[in-house]
Amino acid sequence: MHKFLLLLLQKVMSKNAITIEQISLACRHFDEMTEIGVTENLAIRILEHFADVYATLYMGGSATPHHADKVDLWSVAALEVREEFPDAKPKNHFRVEHGTPCREFARKVMELYYEQKLNQESMGGLVERYWKLAVITLEEDERLNKVARSKMFNTPEERWAVADIEFPD
Repeated sequence: MHKFLLLLLQKVMSKNAITIEQISLACRHFDEMTEIGVTENLAIRILEHFADVYATLYMGGSATPHHADKVDLWSVAALEVREEFPDAKPKNHFRVEHGTPCREFARKVMELYYEQKLNQESMGGLVERYWKLAVITLEEDERLNKVARSKMFNTPEERWAVADIEFPD
């Protein structure tokens, strides 16, 4: 019976589903790379990607790249632009924004790894607290980059508020 349920679960899961074991491997990879002199900027990229895909799937999305049409949370300004120009190409007006920068989110994952607390439960808590996507306008993105680029906040909402990005109630 157990093997049957495992096979059924594997058929339902995305082929691109990232596991905790794979995230742990990416953490070890980061350590090994930095030990031989690779910069953090380069060494952490696999972990950033794995953590983002894990979070996306955890929140019910797909493992495909983020696209405005697949994101539920839109800023007030982005909704206004979409209403005014319904056929607008997203790349010309919008950006999919990570509420917590990917680098900072990866560093949070590394903290769990170093504390030997990286598991499905702790990773789920991290995702629920820090990982959120929103569609914002290019103008909002410019403001965000000026005041909070790559900065960590207690919540994505706090980070967006610093750049005066508003969302519907």
